[in-house]
Amino acid sequence: MISKAQIKDIKALHQPKFRQIYNKFIAEGDKVCIEFLKSQKFKVQQVYITKGHEAYFEAYTRDSIADITIVSPKEMEQLSALKTATGILLLIERSEDNTNVLLNNSLSAIYLDGVQDPGNVGTIIRIADWFGIDVIIRSRDSADYFNPKVVQATMGSMVNVHLCTSTLDQLLPFNRMMYGTFVDGLPVSRCNLENNAIVIMGNEGKGISYENEQYISGKISIQGSIDRIAESLNVSVAAGIICAAWKNVDV
Repeated sequence: MISKAQIKDIKALHQPKFRQIYNKFIAEGDKVCIEFLKSQKFKVQQVYITKGHEAYFEAYTRDSIADITIVSPKEMEQLSALKTATGILLLIERSEDNTNVLLNNSLSAIYLDGVQDPGNVGTIIRIADWFGIDVIIRSRDSADYFNPKVVQATMGSMVNVHLCTSTLDQLLPFNRMMYGTFVDGLPVSRCNLENNAIVIMGNEGKGISYENEQYISGKISIQGSIDRIAESLNVSVAAGIICAAWKNVDV
């Protein structure tokens, strides 16, 4: 049984203000929630399952210490941040990693400089997981990791990647090569990026911020067709191409 007050509190987590106040966020969807339930990285506080879906998730919830509440389809629709509610929703404690994870000199990282679209941020986290990038670091004006759209776009990859927030200058003590994406940069296919480098992806419309250009060790780019019409690539698409080249993946 779920009360109207509980529904109101969970719906409030759709907004960044209340995610910070309550220090919680929500995750939805079979794949996403199963990854959170399987992992120990984030503390799952509450599991809400639509009546009739209990058996499907039983293998993943039987050892969970979280409270499990069965709700009606109508109640799940009220809780959900999605257009179409799924059979499960998790209430999870917010938690970020400290940038000191970079003291491990073998870790590679992507820095998001003002990447504001939640779908792009979530997709880049998923891309990092796929290509073996260890850390995602966001500027404070990038989309919140715990935005429901970010969480959904990661498809559960949040549990496999370190997530941090920092200014770029605060990363200087870690002595990493920093590469930024620019239209006039050296084609990434001709670059030999250090495995433990930090690659900076800029804002969807403005690119890398002027104040951060001073910290960049090298400019890299993705070469398009001579006859191309588009002026730029979507930032998450660009991240995927760069990561494939960076990690020497056959494509």
